[in-house]
Amino acid sequence: MSDIYRHAGILNKIKALVAKTSRSIIWRGRPKDNEISEKIAQKIQKNSYDFSQLKRKDSFTPPYLSLAEQMQVEDEQIFRAAVYNMANIAVTRRKYRADILNIFNDYVANEAVSESKKDYLRCKIAEINAS
Repeated sequence: MSDIYRHAGILNKIKALVAKTSRSIIWRGRPKDNEISEKIAQKIQKNSYDFSQLKRKDSFTPPYLSLAEQMQVEDEQIFRAAVYNMANIAVTRRKYRADILNIFNDYVANEAVSESKKDYLRCKIAEINAS
């Protein structure tokens, strides 16, 4: 009878040991504050590799060129907003002033542009020249 109890005791100890080790293998526990999980580390490595493989632009496009495209829209409000913003750029940034004035003068010389738009452009050209 003592053999049976001893055998059961050994089995219980083995079961307890397996239960303890399997829990630690399956459940790693909560990471500490300064640790990151393996999946997050892999994601960070992949993102940094992808970022390192990106080609950088060699050229720079001035911001007023995207605004100049908006001047071609038929909507009066969009046209005025683009001209207003381009005029502000010309006043604050001297290196773009000549290019913006050339664009404005080309629009004033264009026959297809309405008179109200031409008047607004002339007003902004005067503001730029006054600054």
